[in-house]
This record gives sequence, structure tokens and C-alpha cells, in this order.
Amino acid sequence: MVQGFLTNPDYLNPNRREEQARPNRQEAPHKGRNSSEGGRIRAGILLSGVFLALCVLLSGSPSTQAASLPYGEHYSPRENLEKIDIRALSMARHSIDIAMYAFTDREIARTLARMAGKGVKIRLYRDRMQIRDKNDRSLWLLRQSPRIRIRIKRNSSRNIMHLKAYLVDGRILRTGSANWSPPGEGAYGCRRHPRTCHRGRWQQDNNLFLSNDRRLAEEFRRTFNRLWNRSSNLRNPRALLERLSHHGRRRERDGSRY
Repeated sequence: MVQGFLTNPDYLNPNRREEQARPNRQEAPHKGRNSSEGGRIRAGILLSGVFLALCVLLSGSPSTQAASLPYGEHYSPRENLEKIDIRALSMARHSIDIAMYAFTDREIARTLARMAGKGVKIRLYRDRMQIRDKNDRSLWLLRQSPRIRIRIKRNSSRNIMHLKAYLVDGRILRTGSANWSPPGEGAYGCRRHPRTCHRGRWQQDNNLFLSNDRRLAEEFRRTFNRLWNRSSNLRNPRALLERLSHHGRRRERDGSRY
């Protein structure tokens, strides 16, 4: 033991021993800084995660999705109006009110059935002449969900229900000249002739106007309720549609001429 003491001169130098011990005394504050910096880094990561989660949540919210709709005027055959209608209808969370003259478009009918399955209440107002089209989708829709209701105007060929409009959740309004038929929406030619569909040979010239103007939406809401509550509307419209389905309807070319 004496030999080890003598061969290690540091034991004879008290200052040297203090220098060796000093880094050990400073180690605790150094670890504190690392711990503080690590805490700040973890807090930053946590805040970044919360921010990203909020961005994802907001991007999927109905109001954000509705804000991304292509509002304004659209024209077929330059555009496929069916895609715009399906996109707007898919925004619904509570209600869709529809007044549609001709309705033979199967893709739009499937979209409405899907929305009804999600709990959306749908009211459909129709023209008495047009429900006789063999491709009309009204009865098919009624059979899909009890959330879908229909009323029919009691009219002749001179006082037709000629609107082509709907209101989604009381805030997204669609108007225009395009009926819900593949040629009317500019979709008929695109399905059969995708390379030449926008040259105008296979579909009609129509417009679709999409708006989120609250004043216009409220005006349509009042008008629709007035039409829906007409005392002259046909009674028991489903029975009429069932009867037409059994006794035959007017035959049109695939997709309807309207």
C-alpha cells in the first residue's frame, strides 16, 4: 500500500486531486442542461404533432370540404357536370332538398342512397310527367331508405315542375339548366366515347351554377318549402310510382332524352 502511495504522485498534490474531482462536481449542472434541452425538444415535437393533427382534422371537416367546392358557373359538354353534382351532394351531413325535372342518372341516385344510409334526410320534388320515364330513379330511391321522401306536382304538360336545383344542408345551392340525366349532365358521351365526349356530339349544352351565398340559399329554401307543401300535390306518390312500374312507362333511349 505504501508502494502504491509513493508511485502515484497525485496523492501528494492536493490541488491535482481537486482538479480531478471538479469535473464530477460540474457533471450535475451539465446533465441539467441536457435535461432542459431534451424537455424543450420533446415539447416542440408534441406541439408539432398537435398542429398536424389539427390540420388533418380541419381538412376533413364538412366546412373545409365545402369551401373547396368549385363554386360558380360550369358548362357541359366542356365539363362533366355529373362529377360536380356528386361532389356537392357528398358534402351533406343533415339534409338535401331537391327539385328536379328529369331524373334518370344512376350514379347520382346511388350517391343519394349512400348519403341517406349515413343519416341524411332527403326530400325530392318531381314533375308528374317525368316520373313516367322508364329510366326514372324516384321509385328505386324510395325503396332504398325511409329517410328519402318524395312529392309530385299535379301538373299537365303546360305547367311543368321545371326546376333543376337542390340545397345541401341549407348552405350549398345548385341551380342551372342541367337535368339529372347522363346526356343532360355531360356524362353520357364520356362513358361511351371517352376520347370524343367533350366535342359536343354525345351530350347537351347545359349549365350548372354552384353557390354558397346564404341569401340565395335561404331564398331557395323558402321556395322549396312552398312547393313541397302545396295542397295540390299528388297524394300517395309512392303508390303511383309502384303502379307505373307494374303497368309500364314511356320508353326512352338509355339515359333519357332530357
